Amino acid sequence: MFNRLNRFIVVVLLASIVLTACASIPKTTSTIAPVNEGGEGGVEASLVTFSEAAQGFAIGHPGTWSQDTSFTSGVKFVGGDDWMTLEFVTPATGSDAMTYAQSDITAVTTVFPGFKQIDLKASTEVKNAIILDFTADGTSVVTGKTFTAHNERYYMPLADGRIAILTVVGPDNHYDREGVRDIPLTFKLTK
Repeated sequence: MFNRLNRFIVVVLLASIVLTACASIPKTTSTIAPVNEGGEGGVEASLVTFSEAAQGFAIGHPGTWSQDTSFTSGVKFVGGDDWMTLEFVTPATGSDAMTYAQSDITAVTTVFPGFKQIDLKASTEVKNAIILDFTADGTSVVTGKTFTAHNERYYMPLADGRIAILTVVGPDNHYDREGVRDIPLTFKLTK
């Protein structure tokens, strides 16, 4: 009887030690921090890198955005009412990024109804870039309602004479200058 009692006590003791040890191990949970998407997709989401080997470039885009493969004159990413495009142009010989941007405003006004220029200036943060800051009319793909879009167009001269043009578009009510600026800062040529 004493032998059975000893076994029982040992088993209970071991079980309590195991249960105590398991209960004291901190439980890890995978909690994904909510991303403030500025309503419908915003530029505040963490950037992920997209690389295009054929054209030889890489650029960051908000991770919640998806690529629009129907866009054929460059690359386009869309997140709700926000989107961005990256295109490459070859300006006339001797034309710098500022001259090209000034002449491009006419084309931009036809593509963006309600175009209102806010500023056209050299960037102090994106090397050698010219920024066209403007608003335009937009229609929500999410709600169908109209809104004012606050857009930025970066003209980034490349060593081979081309200009990379990055356009970032989104509703004015969640415009984030720093978030937009972070996108062209990730741009690089890979070949």
